[in-house]
Amino acid sequence: MLIERILKEWSSALSFFEDKKIGLIFRKGGIHEKEFEGTDSYFGIFKTFEHESEKTVKKEYKNYLKNRTGDYTGNFNLEYIARIKKSFKIDSINKLNLLDPYHHWEKGYLIERFNFRPKKPLYCYLLEIQKIKFPKNVAYNIHEAKGCISWFKLNEPIQIDNTLELCNPIQEKELLRILDNF
Repeated sequence: MLIERILKEWSSALSFFEDKKIGLIFRKGGIHEKEFEGTDSYFGIFKTFEHESEKTVKKEYKNYLKNRTGDYTGNFNLEYIARIKKSFKIDSINKLNLLDPYHHWEKGYLIERFNFRPKKPLYCYLLEIQKIKFPKNVAYNIHEAKGCISWFKLNEPIQIDNTLELCNPIQEKELLRILDNF
């Protein structure tokens, strides 16, 4: 797979994905984006530490918090790639309640995201996540990656071959049954 785009995601979310073998993210778009722009192709994931705190993560997953600050050095070890399997519109808080067992975010945080820019809907995205067996050091433009944005591009596309899928098929089937009824 050739990887060009990188999604910024909380480090604690990646720990949850790896531990629970299910990848669910919620997006509207960053402050500097009009809306979240999905993609059909595989993308890399950049671990971030901004905004995650003990108030944003469920108490049973606080051990996933790394207490680090965002390091934008222009290089990082790419450990994960993913693709969006399905997307679902979240148009009520009740739908968020149904998804609670499948993510690590505090309910209050997701309600805040739901209420942010109320004219724009919140979406949840089910990801297929692959862990790279031999992480690759990649370069990116620091100025393009910083700030409240979801995506940035690598300086040069990188070929990824050896991966291991992080998936719990039983849990994913249960989650899809809920999401398909939205």
